[in-house]
Amino acid sequence: MYVSSIHLNNFRNYKSFDLELSDGVTVFYGKNGLGKTNILEAVFLSVIGKSFRNCKDVDLIKYGENDYFTEIKVSDDITENISIKYEKNKEKYVKVNGFYLRKLGHLMGNLLSVIFSPEDLQLITEGPSERRKFMDIAISQLSPSYYFDLLQFNKILAQKNSLLKKIKYQNAKEDKVFLEVLNDQMSDIGSKIICKRNEFINEISVLASKNNEKISGKEILDIQYDSGSFGDEYIYETNLTDIKEVREKLFNVMSSKSEKEIEREISYIGPHRDDIIFKLNQNDIKRFGSQGQKRTAVLALKMAEIEILREKSGRKPIFLLDDVLSELDIQRQRALIESLRDIQTLITCTHIDNTLEKYSGYKAVSLEKLIEKNSLK
Repeated sequence: MYVSSIHLNNFRNYKSFDLELSDGVTVFYGKNGLGKTNILEAVFLSVIGKSFRNCKDVDLIKYGENDYFTEIKVSDDITENISIKYEKNKEKYVKVNGFYLRKLGHLMGNLLSVIFSPEDLQLITEGPSERRKFMDIAISQLSPSYYFDLLQFNKILAQKNSLLKKIKYQNAKEDKVFLEVLNDQMSDIGSKIICKRNEFINEISVLASKNNEKISGKEILDIQYDSGSFGDEYIYETNLTDIKEVREKLFNVMSSKSEKEIEREISYIGPHRDDIIFKLNQNDIKRFGSQGQKRTAVLALKMAEIEILREKSGRKPIFLLDDVLSELDIQRQRALIESLRDIQTLITCTHIDNTLEKYSGYKAVSLEKLIEKNSLK
């Protein structure tokens, strides 16, 4: 699988933009502000239907315009092209192989990709929501049903939080009955999410540990799934591979904590409280790791994500590297370059790094010249 062409209209800083690509490594270089990251953003938009920059669709529209359009053509046995059109105050339209998708979730799995940017250090330094997002994007690419489970769970969660506030101030008997119904639904869907996350982290931890040891030479990385789904109870005695056991205990804990949840007006039991723990040589890397060690851990994790997507799907994902080489020392750069041997990789940077110059087979693209070429069409 590789992206063979990119077409953009009114996307970010591009009025009209066309680019032909080949398999292998392509490096987009140029000064900051030219829109290098926007190219990677357009590709990843075709993976999950959303930007990796945590922004809204309206923010992707070129200033002064009313809509944007992206089309990604793919060389693959399953997916040929993905196009996305969004107009202000209207629905977003997504087409795969010429057919409109009724739901955005159906986009999952058509194009597989991993993005690695300097902001990914937040996977370790920031709060649990960043780490849940990482799990959710990776798993959804392999299992679209997981994505729909997430949507349904979050919908029920919002209902429950609203109901908890209502019960606290009105205390209607029928509302408490409905609360049990919502707890049952959340336990049913939540148990699926928990088991999928547990399986994913167990698998990626082994690969990331090997990668980290190879890069650092000796340091042992351990990544653990920390399910906050059960509060402080049951977690260490629950078999997270047994979905029936997880469902039963999740429901029991929710029921036992109902009064506390009503008092707090918020649901604090469930997979929306999950986290990932990163340990280096048995120490919490967030608290005790250096910046270099944290970068190495994230690099090892992203390389492992590539391996898992490839192994599970039988297809080659696209690796998107947004201005990360300058953040890595020579040893880490070499380890990263080695992982690119037979997958399409799109790299952005301000200049061609010495490490890249030693890597044979890459294609260098001056973004300044590319923009000039597109403006002359």
